[in-house]
Amino acid sequence: MQFSHQHSSDVHFIVSRKRSSPSTCTMNLVIPLLPNGQQLLSVAFGIFKCFGFIPFPFDCCTFALTPCSNVRSLLHLPILQVSFYLTLFCIIMSNRVNFFFTGLQILSLNDIIKYGTLTLSVFAIFIDTVLQRNTHRLVWEKIALIRLSARKVYVKRFIRHYLWKFYAYLAISSFLEAQVLYLAWDDPSDLAYWLVIMILHAFLRLRHLFHMFFIDILKIHLQKLHHDLVDAGEYMANLVEQPQDTAVFRAMYAQSVDRLLSLKSVYGQLWELSDCINRNFGWSQICNFTGNFVQLSCDLYWLYMSMKWFEATEYKVVIVITLLPSTSIIVLLLSSAESCLGVAASLQSALLDIPMGNDSTFRKIIYRFGLQIAQQRIRLTAHGLFEINYSLLKMFGTGITTYMIIFITFSKDIKLEDIDDE
Repeated sequence: MQFSHQHSSDVHFIVSRKRSSPSTCTMNLVIPLLPNGQQLLSVAFGIFKCFGFIPFPFDCCTFALTPCSNVRSLLHLPILQVSFYLTLFCIIMSNRVNFFFTGLQILSLNDIIKYGTLTLSVFAIFIDTVLQRNTHRLVWEKIALIRLSARKVYVKRFIRHYLWKFYAYLAISSFLEAQVLYLAWDDPSDLAYWLVIMILHAFLRLRHLFHMFFIDILKIHLQKLHHDLVDAGEYMANLVEQPQDTAVFRAMYAQSVDRLLSLKSVYGQLWELSDCINRNFGWSQICNFTGNFVQLSCDLYWLYMSMKWFEATEYKVVIVITLLPSTSIIVLLLSSAESCLGVAASLQSALLDIPMGNDSTFRKIIYRFGLQIAQQRIRLTAHGLFEINYSLLKMFGTGITTYMIIFITFSKDIKLEDIDDE
């Protein structure tokens, strides 16, 4: 019996050694060396900080504010970024004749409008970032108050989803921009133009990704609140089955009241968080979306002109490629906003599904909770000028169509001989 037991152990050891192939052993050694989600998110925030989006001392590893004086929190990295873009602007203005020369005056005007709008958007975002630094700090303070109550499963899901969107978008957009530079490599003027536009685009698109982080944070906490409301409803359904004159019923009743009041308080905190996010990103996103609108309009007009007048396919390919990253980041941001708003809208139905019975206390709490949700509706706006959801695509479509009609009307009198003469 002892021999058979030893024999089975030896067999198990041999089989386990056969199963652990060299590739498996190598993977087991490599996996601990790969960065985890927390480290990848720290790298993302390091990028945001280098671009001046966090104008105060901030620990990118713990995602927490660090004590500082108001003077030090004013500038730091944003000043370096502004100096860089001012230097770039001066260089371009001193060489504007060569930089904006396209061989056709209306196309040169089109490029000037595009570059000017993107540059103004960058500087306006810097100004808004500095002016809204206290609101930005308040956002992190509110996140610190509620993030301790978030479940690890929700936090891990949030980090995984956001990192996929962040790094996948960076990889795809970097590949597309590299293709544009490759196609423009033979023409120094075109190469310089697209390189500058790429630098401006990098700033504006990262700003969208930074905004999307806070929208996804809000969504995760709303999902947890929805889950807690459903859980509270199931708990109160069990309360109804308990005899009312027992200690168990009284304990469950008191806990149900405390849970409802606590969830009502959590919703108030989430509404304040959403309001701070809207105020922090309000003006900057107005400028950012304006830059996106002008860029898409100008590039679509370039595509129209290249399809109508130019035979070289390089122009068409470059314009189509440049349209993809901006369109993708807008759709990505709006889809995150729609998903967040969808979770917020589901809270009302989850609250109404809670069994109240004939208890006046439960009815009063749920009524006031529902009234709070109705009056303090969670919205994502740009200072109330427009809603950040899919309705923004309709505004973009209308504005781009108007721009195209105006410029196409002006270019109707252009003849092929004029282009050849240029």
